[in-house]
Amino acid sequence: MCGPCLAVTIVSRRRATGAVPGAAIFRAVRAAAGRVRGSARQRGGLRQRLRRLLGVCLPVNVPVAPSSSCTYPKMGGHQNLHVYFTKVLKPRVAAGWLLDFWNGWATEILVILSLTQQVILLFFSGIRRRQGRSSKRLLLWLAYQLADSTAMYALGNLSLSSTLRQHRLVAFWAPFLLLHLAGPDNITAYSFEDNKLWRRHLLTLVVQVLGAGYVVYKHITGSGILFSLGTTLMTTVAVVKFCEKTWALRCADFSIIRESLEAEDTEQQGKCDLYLEDEPPQGGFKGKVVDKEEFLMRRAHAVFRVCKSAMVDSSENPGTYVVGILTHLKKNEMGYMWTLTEMELSLMYDILYTKAPVLHTLPGYCIRVVSPLAVVASFLLFLFYGREGNRSTDITITYVLLGSAFLMEMTSLLSALWSTWTFSFLCATQWSGLRHSALCLERWHKLRRMVLSLRRLAHSTRIAGFFRLSRRWSGTMGQYNMLEMCTARPGRLARILGYSMPAVGVPNGLKDLVVVYIEHMIESGYVNTLGMVRDKWGTEALKRWRKHIAIEDNFLGAELQEGIIIWHIATDIFLANRHNNNPEDKQRVKEVQTLSNYMMFLLVKRPDMLPGLAQNKLYQWTKRSLDTQWNDIISNGLISDPGFQPSENLASALYEKELSGPFVQKFRLSLAIKLAKILVSSTNKPNNTLQLVYEVWADFLIYTANRCSRESHAKKLNSGGEFTTLVWLMTDHLHQVDVNRHVYAAPSE
Repeated sequence: MCGPCLAVTIVSRRRATGAVPGAAIFRAVRAAAGRVRGSARQRGGLRQRLRRLLGVCLPVNVPVAPSSSCTYPKMGGHQNLHVYFTKVLKPRVAAGWLLDFWNGWATEILVILSLTQQVILLFFSGIRRRQGRSSKRLLLWLAYQLADSTAMYALGNLSLSSTLRQHRLVAFWAPFLLLHLAGPDNITAYSFEDNKLWRRHLLTLVVQVLGAGYVVYKHITGSGILFSLGTTLMTTVAVVKFCEKTWALRCADFSIIRESLEAEDTEQQGKCDLYLEDEPPQGGFKGKVVDKEEFLMRRAHAVFRVCKSAMVDSSENPGTYVVGILTHLKKNEMGYMWTLTEMELSLMYDILYTKAPVLHTLPGYCIRVVSPLAVVASFLLFLFYGREGNRSTDITITYVLLGSAFLMEMTSLLSALWSTWTFSFLCATQWSGLRHSALCLERWHKLRRMVLSLRRLAHSTRIAGFFRLSRRWSGTMGQYNMLEMCTARPGRLARILGYSMPAVGVPNGLKDLVVVYIEHMIESGYVNTLGMVRDKWGTEALKRWRKHIAIEDNFLGAELQEGIIIWHIATDIFLANRHNNNPEDKQRVKEVQTLSNYMMFLLVKRPDMLPGLAQNKLYQWTKRSLDTQWNDIISNGLISDPGFQPSENLASALYEKELSGPFVQKFRLSLAIKLAKILVSSTNKPNNTLQLVYEVWADFLIYTANRCSRESHAKKLNSGGEFTTLVWLMTDHLHQVDVNRHVYAAPSE
């Protein structure tokens, strides 16, 4: 038999048996490269058969050359058939093999990929409380973005796939894909804007449920009543949890939260106060992080109404018990107030970005109890009635889906029951018998103590740090220094990624100053009845120190951004040219520098956290002017001390230098230098001058936190939070205590 005839025969047999013809085609290509004896009519017939069976379109001018030789000599003016097959057909064969592989295994690949994404979401969603940018954060973002589209594509593939006739078990996977669309309990929205798309999720819910129902009805209903019952159970659980996710997105809307606050029974919520420990242990917690968090977490639940009211701008009064708890902490345990605000913001994160609004309700707990039971029932029905006649691969994947669904549902149940949210639910429930059984008889407390033991173990083995189990804020402040950025020479990659200084921890002295300054502003009437700062940023601090150092208000700038730029540069120049460098002031100087750099960080990197319109051009003009001055200093050899940091040399040179460049660009820089000279000339009382600068920056910080939009505060909760958000909530707490001190009496001690 000649080469092409052999090729046609091989391919015909492979096609008849339904096998993938990849290997046969390659053999056909090799065989067809031989020469054929016969007339032109015979060669034309062979060409037609090859065209039809191999699925390619052979050009008319490609001959099957007549010769008795089996070599491949060049044929003048014509393309050899062997060359055509190897250069044109072989890539098509490879592409066809990939297409055949995808058509045969697409559903399995998509289902496993969807499950993997759910596992990533379950384990890594908690890092959003404490981290902004990281590799884990990138992995989480990718999983969130692809999770819904992967599950929806897989459902669409199931509804259109013809392989379900041979593999009916594949249709049983449709409920699991719906369950994946519902997502884990610890993430509903990745960003604040996702909550506004709950209507779109509702439409997706309807379409996907109908699609899954079509697949189940078409391919499962004839598989036996018991196996159909197992499929129905899984479908019901998936639909309910999908509806729950959509409802949770709706409940995260500010208007809905405001309505829920109005509907709350404050007296019923106040019963949490009855189940709180009266005092922390003698001598404090002494490094017992878990116990301290637990102590303050329950108080955070008790006063959470204040945080929610502040976040959504509700007019509802906090209630007697809330003001009593805050007053007691302010008078006796002020050091715990910052941790309390961190816990409250963590609870607010739960409301906005997880299923907490619907999870910690009576229907939510019932769903968590029923879901694992439904999965177990489906597993048993599949084990005894659903395996016959199915591929071993399909059976294995089904076991994986059922097992992972059970583990996830059990994790959801245990997390819900052991959460401190359950404590808040039990305190406020109308079911007095349930409250008495769980709280008065301390049954829930026993479960909670088991959780605390596990958390202590996680902290001791550093597992808590890896999975970010702590609810507390990261405790860091971003830093940005204009003088350092102008004198630094970052590499190309650093410039592309956005070169910036590393974040630093919040100094305890700064927290103390902020609290003292907030109390002073409240007592002096600089905070109105709405809790808003009345005057312009920095005004109160300048008035307080006017008897010692006279600084005009024009140095505060016409816009907040302008004031930050002027005082930031002036602070660096002042600190570099101080005549009296008292070692005792070293810590305070560090705190002033940290706060100055943080405010500049907000202006450059977080402009949405500043009130008012963004004024990026002010920063760009001033930075260009600084670049010009630095280039002049280097070219003229005006560096004062090569041993100093470049930014310190720039600050020292600016103090003496005559500025050059356009007036618009150097205007704020000239004001900053003039302000720095006033501060340096007032160093006959160095402590007063340094304290003035410190309090001006504290004024800037409090004004920024107080006037920043509530939505901006809510958005930042999803990426580690900002110190300004803590300051904003602290201001509101202290204001509530002051406003209601004559209305509500503190609980007896």
